[in-house]
Amino acid sequence: MDKGHQQDVCHLLHISLEGLSGGTTTSDELSRIWSLELQWFTPEDADEIVAVLVKRGWLTESESKLSPSSNLVLSRPPLGWRPTPRRLLELPQFQQMPPTQPASVPEVAKAVAESKPMPKVSDPTPSALPPDRAEGSIPRLIEMIADKSALENKEVMRRAQRKRRALGPVTLWMALALVAKEQGLDMHDVTTAIEA
Repeated sequence: MDKGHQQDVCHLLHISLEGLSGGTTTSDELSRIWSLELQWFTPEDADEIVAVLVKRGWLTESESKLSPSSNLVLSRPPLGWRPTPRRLLELPQFQQMPPTQPASVPEVAKAVAESKPMPKVSDPTPSALPPDRAEGSIPRLIEMIADKSALENKEVMRRAQRKRRALGPVTLWMALALVAKEQGLDMHDVTTAIEA
């Protein structure tokens, strides 16, 4: 297996899963992060890359949640790293390494770790609509802020992500609205773009 492929996947999953509860997510969430938030891939490419990662064993699926395969050590990418869709679509099968003998963990610690129940979140009424009504306006909002503030799209996203990290559970469109306000844009135009 090519070390470059493994490194790309480790970097990609580190960025994508960092901060998510339990280090797991859904395929839709990964596609949304890659296409809307990070703007690395088109939504179609993002869906295809998720499918390749699952099919070739880089991601494992359990109860409709995706997590990295065991023995895959995620690593922080260098500054400026960006994934290449073509490379990710050509990934080889993930090679499981034989597990090494772990250091003995006291039985009490194992019992505590196993007894923590994970909260289940379920959507009783599945729908084809995005979870947030304003989610569809995000690309248009990024373009508008970039055009009117003379910032690049990447810089607009970087500032929005910084606001999300600072504020905690804030939607991307709200963070973008805060960036627009910071740049002195007319908030009526911003709210119109969000509601469109």
